[in-house]
Amino acid sequence: MAANDRNNPTRRASSDSDYSLMEFMAEFPDDAACLDRLWRDRFAPDGHHADCPRCERERKFHRTKARASYTCDSCGLHIHPMKGTIFQKSTTSLHLWFYAIYLIASTRCGISAKQLERELGVTYKTAHRMMKRIRTELMNDEGDEPLSGDVEVDETAWGGKPRTKLTPSEAAQFRENKATILGMVERGGRVRLRVIATRRGEPLSRAVRANVNPQSL
Repeated sequence: MAANDRNNPTRRASSDSDYSLMEFMAEFPDDAACLDRLWRDRFAPDGHHADCPRCERERKFHRTKARASYTCDSCGLHIHPMKGTIFQKSTTSLHLWFYAIYLIASTRCGISAKQLERELGVTYKTAHRMMKRIRTELMNDEGDEPLSGDVEVDETAWGGKPRTKLTPSEAAQFRENKATILGMVERGGRVRLRVIATRRGEPLSRAVRANVNPQSL
């Protein structure tokens, strides 16, 4: 099977998310669309106006394609949306980063670095590094505001597979020793992942209450 075009991933992802792969590709067809999303989320909600540190007031900005930045129309200051993020100085296209985030956040049973390598058409080393950085970023994203609106919540056990066949009691113990990952996805918005002590009871409920607006529960 031929490898994917690095900048145009087209494989169908196996996912339980209501946000389909086709919807993702329509919203983020290329690097420019991904950069625009970063720009809007971090600096300019309307896509055009942002606070200029040099002018010390709100100014209109325009896209500078050659530098993957946005330039103040008044003073010429460049703002780089990727600066200070996991995408900064990466040689991997922003589109592939977004696609990797989509796969990791939307696949219920998790995704391995090997599978990510196949999906993105990159080396295993690159896939492993991307996956590690994305998971770390998602786990550390506390945020100031709880998730709101339509929020999907799901959990899964994390910890690999046994190398040998286990007895029923050993299998139960193996499942019990796995880490439990709780995923919370705001429809069309933010994602949060949390490691919790158990898949049942108060720890799970407490984690949900701490991260989701009560009106969304």
